[in-house]
Amino acid sequence: MIPFMVKNDDTKQAVKQKMHIEAFFPIPIGFGQIDEALNKKNLEFIKIKQLKFKKNPGGGGNSATKSTYILDNDELSDIKKVLTDSVNEYFKEIMKPAQDIKLYITNSWINVNKNGESHHIHHHQNSIVSAVLYIDICEEDTITFVNPYTTLFGNLRFGNSSTMWNTPDWIIPIKMNTLLMFPSSLPHQVNVRPNTCTGTRISLSFNTWFKGTIGSGEDSPDQLCL
Repeated sequence: MIPFMVKNDDTKQAVKQKMHIEAFFPIPIGFGQIDEALNKKNLEFIKIKQLKFKKNPGGGGNSATKSTYILDNDELSDIKKVLTDSVNEYFKEIMKPAQDIKLYITNSWINVNKNGESHHIHHHQNSIVSAVLYIDICEEDTITFVNPYTTLFGNLRFGNSSTMWNTPDWIIPIKMNTLLMFPSSLPHQVNVRPNTCTGTRISLSFNTWFKGTIGSGEDSPDQLCL
């Protein structure tokens, strides 16, 4: 609560008032916990398949699988189902769709970051919800979400300290077996991995699209069905 002073019209005495500030338009980030046994299955799959990787084009030095349909492998069918159920739970909790709409996973790939490597700022095009599952990490690993609304009061800069409303980004510590879900339009990046980390940072990312009907009423565009 923030106190401020006003004058009483009758007594002309200062009257203490209080106000509070609410966040009305937050960006929803979903956190899910995936069964540890399922996550170990991802690691086993990577080792057995000896997947081929290529450097990401953003210049951070990290790599991703050449295949962008990793979850289409039969060995990962049970994992894919759990991930699909998770993003649908996230989507329905946020959107409360009136029609029967379901998300399905489109492309999926595995990321690898060694110490000293990063992933440039980006967002995911042609997708509704994007997500990342952390397969193998160290305690210092993080993900950074970039604030798309940095011009809260126009393009003025007041030299102020960061608050939850004006901060340019959020650096979020990540944990093993955690699934992060977020709007695909939200910019994000991976900062340079500390040299104090052991092992290799491994994550599985995927995008989604929808099946079902959108739009309602005569004034809306034609309904889209898949």
